[in-house]
Amino acid sequence: MHRNKSITIFIFIFLIVSTILPAEFMKVGAYAGYFSPRDESLSTIYGEQDVMYGFKIGAHIWKGLYAYLSGMQYKAVAQTTLLEDATSLTLNPIIFSLRYTFKTGTFNPYLEGGFAYTFFKENSDIGNIEDRGNGYSIDAGLEINLSKRIVFDLGLKYSSILVNPTGFQVDLGGLQAGIAILVII
Repeated sequence: MHRNKSITIFIFIFLIVSTILPAEFMKVGAYAGYFSPRDESLSTIYGEQDVMYGFKIGAHIWKGLYAYLSGMQYKAVAQTTLLEDATSLTLNPIIFSLRYTFKTGTFNPYLEGGFAYTFFKENSDIGNIEDRGNGYSIDAGLEINLSKRIVFDLGLKYSSILVNPTGFQVDLGGLQAGIAILVII
């Protein structure tokens, strides 16, 4: 229940910001990429990388500055290292960020940074953990204008989200390489 309330608050704040500011247009689209967890224990159990997918919504604020709201999901299934029990991990980061896009024509590089709020759940035969944490993310990438209304977004994201659900500090962040197809509305 608390999870839905937090998501609603994030979306409400984003909508307020996008309607108050003098936005000329918005960018909306789907995201997919590879996620490589930073934490060594997560990499050992769940593998070094897997697919992450989600959405991005960007509101133009001023010149090349945009406010972005992104929601993603990462899910991995594995076995624990000692007892080889079945275990699964689900991460749902929500990121509110500011992006500056350098308008150069068809190929437009960008830098982005923001606040990451992550819900996580680990289900295992030896116990379940469900919690949330927050941290930061930084991005760099390239927007390629395919037409006046379609943008291809290639980017790298680094995030750090420190949590301590069982007495051991874990970083749920990591490195992502992804693509997004954004429609300008």
